Amino acid sequence: MARKHFIALAAFAALATAGTAAHADDITIADEIIAFQSTKSRAEVCDEVLAARAAGIVSFTSEVDLSSTMAAAPASTLTREQVRAEVGDAARRHVMLWYPA
Repeated sequence: MARKHFIALAAFAALATAGTAAHADDITIADEIIAFQSTKSRAEVCDEVLAARAAGIVSFTSEVDLSSTMAAAPASTLTREQVRAEVGDAARRHVMLWYPA
C-alpha cells in the first residue's frame, strides 16, 4: 500500500512541476532597455516636470491621470460640528457605517 501512495505522490509532483516549468522564461527584456543610459540626472528631470506643470504644459500629478473618469464629490452642506455630532451619536449606538450609504 505504501508503494502505491509513493507512486501516486511522485506522479502528482511530476505533473505539478511540469506545469510551472513552462512559465520560467516568460519575461523577456529588450537589449535596448537594458543598455539605456540617461543623459540627465533625476533632479534635472524632476525640475523639468515641475517647471512644465507650473507653466501649464502638463497637468497630471502621476503617471496615470484618472481625473477625467472620476466624478466630483458633491459638496457637503453640513458643518464640522454637525458631522462630529452624527459620528458621536452613531458610535454610541454602535451603528457606524464604513461604506457609502
